[in-house]
Amino acid sequence: MNNRFAARLVVLVGWLPLSTWAQTDPLPPQTQLISVAGAPAPSQESFTIAAAEDLTVTFTDFQTPAALSTASVVVTQGDAIVGTTTLSAPAQSATLALPGAVGQYTLRVIGTPNAAAGVGTFSICVAPKSTPSACIADASFAGNITEQSAPANPTVSTSVATLTVSTAGSYTFTYQDDQFPVPLAAGNPAYPSLALFQGNQQIAVPIPASPAAITLSPGTYTLLAVAQADPTAKAGLYGIVVSGPAGVAPLLSATYPVGLLQPAATVDNPSAQSLTLAATDFAFPAALSSASALVTAGGGAALGMAAAGSGPSSFAAPKGAIQLWSYGAAGVAAGTYEVDLTSASSTLLQSAFGVSGGGSYAYAFVSPKALAAGSYQATASDFQFPATLSALKFAVAQNHAVLKQASAAGSVSFTSAAAPVVLLVDATPTSGSNGLFDVNVQTSAGSVVFDQIQPVSAAGGLTTQPLTLGTSGNYNVTLTDLGFPAQFSTLALVGSSAGSVLGKIYGGGTFPITAAPGDYQFTVVAIPAAQQQYGLYGIEIVDAPPTVKLSASPTSVPAGAASTLTWTTTSATSCTGSGGSFTGSQPTGSGSLAVSVTATTTYKLTCIGPGGSASQSVTVTATVAPTGSSGGGGQIGLSSILALAALALARLQALTSWPRLLPRGRIHP
Repeated sequence: MNNRFAARLVVLVGWLPLSTWAQTDPLPPQTQLISVAGAPAPSQESFTIAAAEDLTVTFTDFQTPAALSTASVVVTQGDAIVGTTTLSAPAQSATLALPGAVGQYTLRVIGTPNAAAGVGTFSICVAPKSTPSACIADASFAGNITEQSAPANPTVSTSVATLTVSTAGSYTFTYQDDQFPVPLAAGNPAYPSLALFQGNQQIAVPIPASPAAITLSPGTYTLLAVAQADPTAKAGLYGIVVSGPAGVAPLLSATYPVGLLQPAATVDNPSAQSLTLAATDFAFPAALSSASALVTAGGGAALGMAAAGSGPSSFAAPKGAIQLWSYGAAGVAAGTYEVDLTSASSTLLQSAFGVSGGGSYAYAFVSPKALAAGSYQATASDFQFPATLSALKFAVAQNHAVLKQASAAGSVSFTSAAAPVVLLVDATPTSGSNGLFDVNVQTSAGSVVFDQIQPVSAAGGLTTQPLTLGTSGNYNVTLTDLGFPAQFSTLALVGSSAGSVLGKIYGGGTFPITAAPGDYQFTVVAIPAAQQQYGLYGIEIVDAPPTVKLSASPTSVPAGAASTLTWTTTSATSCTGSGGSFTGSQPTGSGSLAVSVTATTTYKLTCIGPGGSASQSVTVTATVAPTGSSGGGGQIGLSSILALAALALARLQALTSWPRLLPRGRIHP
């Protein structure tokens, strides 16, 4: 509950398989709640109802320390809303009904507190309708709603550590500024500054200058540290070691980043050995003002440092976990750099970084596997989603050097050594908008060996969902704006694979994909409506239901004659026919069958697949010949009737004309 991520969006996910076959769907139906930066963290709870029953959900505002300004509750199942309620002042509670509830649900609470108090408390009770006060323990909870947070000073960082003391004695607190990439800002007291508490009792506030010896009794202590980075670099680093009496393991040995310095990459050094650290500025798209790296061991002890342009640095490193820190600063424009940590026999870590600047965003991607020596093609594509990038540049680097580069989206051919490749990209979004690009490497035969999709966000609101499919199939991708608490100002989705766009959705809708085994990416841009801190959408990637098309030719035949049934199906694993000789199992895909029609018959083809079932019917009419007035005849056609009529007329003419042929006065017997 109260999950939160320090990013532009807060994404909370709950899903429910909706059918037997949906359990294998690539992305089962689910909902995602989006929060703008600084919004109060939503509260949520997922619960399951085993047997169908009518439920009542009751929201209660404790009005402690003051009544909430607003509060809304939403209950979802799968990718749909099944109930909402909003607290309206001066009411203290609100309810919603869940009739015939069964299965898994997700319940979320959003709102704003009283402006003066800055916080409010509430409870949620999910109970049977017949006994609304008998709260179901696994579904009911209490929480709070806080005010929207103010942007933090990006140069200030705090850390909290819990120290558990088992042996009484004197403990030494050693802390130091690692001066990476530059010394911390000056302060009074000097940074980093530490304080020690036990419960609410102050043990040392602040802790005296390092090193400081403090006598501790058994118990649990809280160590607080605060540091401020240099205002220009906005990045710093310091370490803390808390060691005890002889024979007692250190209570703490850790290194902490300050400001915008990113967390370290942890490397397992297999043995005590000499390592080499190198930093390379690719000068793409422009040279950086600085690029450097630092390797530390426990408590921030610096082992070695390297800076671009100064050559590699070699140093002795102990066996076990060590940390590698990287820092780059843009010059007149964005730039990219690489950091490598190697031993005499292997590469322990190869990382590449982009540093944004000058209105553009830089990215660097290292292929997860080494390429085999040979010819390749690198391609960068602007997906024009949700808007076209105003500029896109890319380059291919290997072994610390740029091999090929391009000033626009497209492809370049290059010859690779047997080593990993680094793809460098510089992208500029349209003013105030977002973009999306793909960069990949293919062999000369067209096989994709490395593929990377990357959102470019100037306004925030982009999330990417990677999926790996193990089997081929037909799927439907669906995005739905659930309109809670209001419709998004922008909601869109794009699906892609190996640099190709599979489909796009704007506002909501569905597109089908036919997928082979491989990697796929689905990117959503979701920006809540103006004046709204939240938005809720549903998303699913599920097996497409089968389709069936059945026809007959001809559809009317004389009784006993034949008609040909023809059909095509998609997304079906089995099909069954009915009607006359069509009854029984029939092939999926496509097929045809001649059937003898002795009487008017309806033929039906029903198919099932992972996404459900579908059927279609066609009727063939059997015609019967009319019966004559006397026996023995059979059918007489029009031509026969005309022939008989002509014969009768000829005979009549002959009878009326024959006496004129005899001599007068003579009558023949």
